[in-house]
This record gives sequence, structure tokens and C-alpha cells, in this order.
Amino acid sequence: MFQRKNLGIVVIVFVAILFTTACKDKGIEVDGITSKVVAVLSGNEVELQNGLKVKIIGIEPSEHTQKYLEEYVKGKEAIVIADSKQPKTVSSYRTIVKAYLKVKGEAYCISGKLLLDRTAEIDDTYLRDSLEAFISYTKGAVHRVMSSDELATYMKARAFQIFTYREVDGQAMMSTGTGFFINDNGLALTNNHVYDGSTPCCIYFFGENGELDTTSTRNINSVVLTERDGNIDYTVFYVQLEPNEKVPYIPIATDRARDGEEIFKIGCPVGTHANFQSGLLSNYNQGYFTHSIGSNHGDSGGPIVNNRGEVIGINQSIEFNNTIQEQAKGIAYGVDIFVVVDELKNNGIVYGR
Repeated sequence: MFQRKNLGIVVIVFVAILFTTACKDKGIEVDGITSKVVAVLSGNEVELQNGLKVKIIGIEPSEHTQKYLEEYVKGKEAIVIADSKQPKTVSSYRTIVKAYLKVKGEAYCISGKLLLDRTAEIDDTYLRDSLEAFISYTKGAVHRVMSSDELATYMKARAFQIFTYREVDGQAMMSTGTGFFINDNGLALTNNHVYDGSTPCCIYFFGENGELDTTSTRNINSVVLTERDGNIDYTVFYVQLEPNEKVPYIPIATDRARDGEEIFKIGCPVGTHANFQSGLLSNYNQGYFTHSIGSNHGDSGGPIVNNRGEVIGINQSIEFNNTIQEQAKGIAYGVDIFVVVDELKNNGIVYGR
């Protein structure tokens, strides 16, 4: 009887050990864990109410991503989504996992959303399942908010000075303006009054120091569209590139800037080269907007961008706007880039990468 009792105890203990081991081996499934985000630990790491810490894969942490997590993710119910390259289970909620995270009810995971709206740069260190999709989010775009220094360097590489030549009373006259690329195959923008395709023209790239690079002269290949009607003044054209040459370009913004938002431009006023300035967008009108950045001869046709380096307009001196010149002296304005985008789409012209 004693031996049977002991044997029964041994069997029960053995079964308990097997059960405990099996549970331990199985662990907690990472995929589908749902809990409230209670703390933001960094630009790509949060803590959930259940104790789990999630290092969000796919994005480089920065002050901008941390601010986003603080404002739009903290306090929300979130779903953990495992990547096949990472462990599928954890032994305890008191640990750290590398995974995607999605706010409950939203279409995109946090990583994808931050990449789509250009708040974050991609980090492909731990990616596997969504690498191709994540790269497509960021292709041809600036991925984060940039400092003024970064923007100045970035814009100099993507803009250029335009020289046009015409004959007036038997005298050869030269005029200058600014232009910029909107795809890597040489598609570019400027103002119609800078270049409309009727005069000889060439462009010069800017060197690293912002001076003209006289070794990088290019001719105009063809004019695609040109318009000068009231407040709307632009020309779309192709710069003739070398065989297999690709050029850096400025992506077009997905949304209009807001009134009062800081904006940036680069131009070539009164004989200078690659002059970078910042100011504020004042307000939008029909097809154009006013802004506070001083503009002079040579600035016309240059890009106006937001703090992510996305073009929102084509700069234009006020003197060429006969409609509002008298009532708005000293105020510069820009052609709304979405007016140009509509025409590009209507004519089947591919911009961007």
C-alpha cells in the first residue's frame, strides 16, 4: 500500500514536471499580443501595460519618432505583430521583443505609417517579412524631418542655375533663374518667365560649396509643358543628361503645407549662387501661395520645400505677378506645386522615381 501510494505521488510529480516543461517550452505567443501602451522608452521602443517592452522594427529612432509615439501611440491599445526572423514566443511578459506594432483599428503598423509620412528613416536590420514593402514606402523620398543645415546641402544637390540668351536690338542679353529636378531622369521645373523654350539655354550644377560647377554644364533636351496665365507660371522640361546618368531630385509633397508653417527655398538672386533661405508660408490662394522669404532677380523658378525636403511650390518674384503686384509689393509667392502635378498627371508625365 505504501509503495503504491509513493508510486502514485511519483507519477503525479512526473506529470506535473512534464506539464510545466511543456508550458515553458510553448511560452507566450508574441503574435497578436494586445495591450495598452503605457510608456515611450525611446524613438522605437515602448512598454505595454502587461509589462512587455516592444522594440519597434523597421524604423531608425529619432526625436521625431519619439515625439510621434508620445503624441499618437501612448495610451492606445496596440497589437504586437511578430516577424518571422524573430522569436515567436517569450517565456514572460517581463521581457523585450523586436516586432511590429499597430495601434488597434488603424490600417498601417506604426513603422509603415512613420515611413509613409516621412517622419522616420528605414532600419532594415531586423526586417524580413515586410522589407520589400517598407523599402517601397521610402523609395524616392526624404524619410524624416531635416535640420536647416541638412536641407541646405540637400537642396544644393538637386537645384541648378539657368542661363538664357536672347538678342535685343542686336545685343546679346543673358538672364538667369533657378530650376530643380523632380525625377532622376532629368525632369525639371522652373518658371515660364525664366525659360519657355523659345531661347537658347543651359544650366550649371552647384558644387559642394554652393558655387557653380563649371564642369557640370547641361543643355535643355525638351520642353514638356509651359504655362503663364495670371498667377500660374511654370515650365516642365528635360535636362539633357549623360548616357546612364541619374540625378538627385526633390520629391513632391503629398500634402499642402499649412499657413504659418516654416518653409525653405534655394535660388540665385542678383548674381549669387545656391542662396538658401527660410521663412513662413503666409496663405494659399487660387493656384499660388504667398510667403515671407525675400525674392530677387534670379530666385525665380527655385524650389520651395517643407522641412522634409518635399517641394510644395515653385518660387516666383512678385514683380511678375501683374494681378496682385500693386496690392502686395514686397511679398513673394510660389506656384502651388499641386497645380503642376495635376497637369503632369493629365498628360501622363511620370515624376519621381
